Amino acid sequence: MNIRYAFALLLCATLFTQLAAQPAKSTKGTTAATKNTYTGPSAAGDEKLDKGDFSGALAAYGPEIAKIDAEAKSLVKLRMDYVKMSEYEKALQDASQINSAKTDWAKLYYGRAMANAGLGKKGESKPDLDIAIALDPGMADAYYQRAMLNTSAENRDNACMDISRAASMGHVKAKSAFDDNFCWNQANIHVKNGESSLRMRKYDEALREFDIAVALCPDSGKFLTRRGQAHLGLGHKTQALEDFNKATLIAPKSPDAFYQLGLYYFGLDNHDKAFDYFTSAINNDPRNYDAYMYRAQCCERRNQLTSAIYDYGMAVSLRPDDPEAYYRRGMIEREMKDMMNACKDFSRAAGMNHADAAEYLKECRN
Repeated sequence: MNIRYAFALLLCATLFTQLAAQPAKSTKGTTAATKNTYTGPSAAGDEKLDKGDFSGALAAYGPEIAKIDAEAKSLVKLRMDYVKMSEYEKALQDASQINSAKTDWAKLYYGRAMANAGLGKKGESKPDLDIAIALDPGMADAYYQRAMLNTSAENRDNACMDISRAASMGHVKAKSAFDDNFCWNQANIHVKNGESSLRMRKYDEALREFDIAVALCPDSGKFLTRRGQAHLGLGHKTQALEDFNKATLIAPKSPDAFYQLGLYYFGLDNHDKAFDYFTSAINNDPRNYDAYMYRAQCCERRNQLTSAIYDYGMAVSLRPDDPEAYYRRGMIEREMKDMMNACKDFSRAAGMNHADAAEYLKECRN
């Protein structure tokens, strides 16, 4: 399964978040009570599957699938096309048809996939699992079984995405498999690659890497924040805000997303909002030099000069060898006619080769 197809299925799955919250379904291994009460189209095949009669199960599933196969595949295509539509195009569709899970149909394809897997026909199992997931994105065991079909190195990303999805639905085996298959390490590899591209301002490449990392670990505030940075670099402001805000909810004690939101609103000259977000970043990380520097600039623009001097002072205490905070603090002191302290700060900054500070220091010598 290629990455693009995996994302299409995951995007399709997001249309059914209310379904994903349901308990994980599995045809095999259900309780006796469930077996006795379920009388849907897959019941006969399910019974044979549970007994290990894989050939008999195939024979039972086949005619039932033949009855709905064309309609099921048409619906799957419609759902995958739907996620690519504009809001106007979506409004023209039958939302009830798009949003309703076809659980009975999904159970048929899932059952046939498991019967083929039991007979060693893995190649025939995967297409049925793909359809089962598209028909009922809340079927956790289908994600898990699809991942288990191919855990080779070249398929590691796709397998981990499926395991992550199943684990998020409470699938116990998937939670264990996520760690056993080094999925967290795999996600970190993509994050490191993305961060490297981000530093080089190759935002398209960074976004591709972060997309995979988030698909592998959708509950990582750090990964969402990094992806938000890539979106912002590409001018995708709405997507960037969504990622940053989600990251603050997932990781409310982490400073990163709050700091990025501060930068976002600072760039819009919304210094009140920027101030609040930088404050949250500082509360979570009192040694965040950059947050102090930007919050000080917010204070300047709000004409809160005493507060700005305080924040520049905190920045100086964190990085005493960085001239910028000395220079900026000196400029405020100069504006406030406090030339004694301004000259001290200009002198310190100039001593660290800050050219502008050196120019203002000349005033102190006159």
